[in-house]
Amino acid sequence: MPRSYTPQEHADVTVWESMKAGFISGGLAAIPTSMGLYAAMNFSPKFVKATNWQSRTALAIMPPLFAFAYVSSNPNHLYPRLLLRTLAAAESKLVHRMHEMASEAEHSKHMAEWTQQHVLKEHREQLKRMSTQKILAQPGMAGQKMIGATTVGDTNEEQEREIDAKFRESIVNSGVRVVPGSSLGVHHKIANFWQENPFKILAGIGIPSVLYIFRGKAGQEHLQMQMKVMHTRVLGQATVITMLLTLMGFKEYMDRTGKFITESDVEARVAQMQQSRIELLNRLQREKMEHEKVAEQRRKAHEADLKMRDAKKLLQDA
Repeated sequence: MPRSYTPQEHADVTVWESMKAGFISGGLAAIPTSMGLYAAMNFSPKFVKATNWQSRTALAIMPPLFAFAYVSSNPNHLYPRLLLRTLAAAESKLVHRMHEMASEAEHSKHMAEWTQQHVLKEHREQLKRMSTQKILAQPGMAGQKMIGATTVGDTNEEQEREIDAKFRESIVNSGVRVVPGSSLGVHHKIANFWQENPFKILAGIGIPSVLYIFRGKAGQEHLQMQMKVMHTRVLGQATVITMLLTLMGFKEYMDRTGKFITESDVEARVAQMQQSRIELLNRLQREKMEHEKVAEQRRKAHEADLKMRDAKKLLQDA
């Protein structure tokens, strides 16, 4: 029997499969890279003269690292044509959106199941109330009838409050952080944007930073152009990696604690859930009325058949 995973176990399995695919792709990319570097070192004096040990190390390491990072972020993108068409930033945002949609779908599924169970419970309670009303409709029960009607009304209001509380609790526990008021603060909006678009922020900050480093090195006339580019690459790479670690660290924090939403957003979602519940109840009521109508037609048809049969029997006896 296949094992049933919890959401956290699903996430761990997905991370491990992605890491495994990344390691395999990085190893496969390292083979032609190492062979090409070895051939250039042994058969191309120009290559040896134009490069140093730092650039050669970068040529050996960067392609496998790129293959690992790209494939591990989405192991299904293994075809060359698709690799050429897909950008890393767009891919990361797509994967994040897919996870978010999956989480919302799972939450909606649980709420639909809970709503269906609650509707069945309400239906059973309604049958009990109908039985009670039939008893109260008997002679001598007029005083108790008013008490029963008041109790039913209070019960309905209490059930509505309970349902609202359940809906609100499900939203609060769905991986979000509720901010009082009807609008988010600037820092809340920045945090949400940071969580959804880390690579946009990295590109917006990293590229100007590298250009600023190159501009500073270009003013040092005692350095050759090759050394200026090399220093820019080393410092720029360290800067971008530091930014990347910071961005992804905060994104991981936001993924674990949840994005910010306002109290108005919670109320809007509760209202949407209530609307869905009302539509479900109306649909069940329509189906019930249709079934009762069909049953009434069958009963009348059966009575007509019995009357016709009795009439034929009387004619035969006559």
